[in-house]
Amino acid sequence: MNSSNSPLVSVIVPCYNYGRFIAETLRSLKAQSLQDWECIVVDDGSKDNSAEVVQAFVLTDTRIKYLYQQNKGLPAARNAGINVSKGKYIQFLDADDLLKPDKLRLQSEYL
Repeated sequence: MNSSNSPLVSVIVPCYNYGRFIAETLRSLKAQSLQDWECIVVDDGSKDNSAEVVQAFVLTDTRIKYLYQQNKGLPAARNAGINVSKGKYIQFLDADDLLKPDKLRLQSEYL
């Protein structure tokens, strides 16, 4: 964490029925060369095992947070994540996307 005890990057991951993909997405985030981040997974009313998959990560990494809301759609899920984020920068990440290991470091250095 930086000197203000806030993460440099808040990664917001909206999730709706992506339990089969989100573990790999979160593993790619944990593999980042920049470790000064928080992740807010916003479960947008999933009916699959998304909550259970994300909770396994929440239990092992305090940077990962889980937020549930009734299904309101992608923009509302992203906004819910923004509302609780603490980072200097925002990175949106879909629940089935992967990050290259240096993405957060390179972009935050550039900014």
